[in-house]
Amino acid sequence: DRSKMLAKELSFELSAKQSLIIIGASGTGKSSIIRTIAGLWPSGPGSLQRPGLHHLMFLPQRPYMVPGTLRDQLQYPAHDLCPNDAEIRRVIELVNLSEVLDRVDSDLDRVIDWSNVLSLGEQQRVAFARLFLRQPKFIFLDEATSALDEDNQQRIYELIIQSDIGFISVGHRKTLVPFHQRVLHLKRAGEWELTCASDFRARQSLS
Repeated sequence: DRSKMLAKELSFELSAKQSLIIIGASGTGKSSIIRTIAGLWPSGPGSLQRPGLHHLMFLPQRPYMVPGTLRDQLQYPAHDLCPNDAEIRRVIELVNLSEVLDRVDSDLDRVIDWSNVLSLGEQQRVAFARLFLRQPKFIFLDEATSALDEDNQQRIYELIIQSDIGFISVGHRKTLVPFHQRVLHLKRAGEWELTCASDFRARQSLS
């Protein structure tokens, strides 16, 4: 209902292959910012330029698990994407999902109730497998690694950086900051601060 100011006169530019993490206290609008940029929440005045929707992916904290086969699961939402079996298996191994493949005896066309069979951490890794199969230009990560241990989180972010995909993250773990180039700190009453991640980490180490 536009009754709350989330970010006043927020302005920044993020080029291809660059990264930003949004931090702040609960209720300051972190997820709302990336949903607005991603085109999921068209509210508030201002202008926004970004790649077309077919070049973007939004990864929420709890990914949607589609009914069907493991192949269907990994090709969602781009069902016109037709990677061969070798590429699918390579990506499954890349995101540490080999155990899931073992559960279906390496049959990519086995139908299972994935939303009940997979843990939240496995569901999040499925979302990243989708990402690496699709290779968009830009991604929005809304607590997308919250259920991963730090080793898997580090592995995923290093893979994203190596793939040259631009990304904006929302997360509460301080261990996320080193994987980003800039930090957007949202404060109360619409105030905000944008800094280099290295400067932010230096200030944190001194405080």
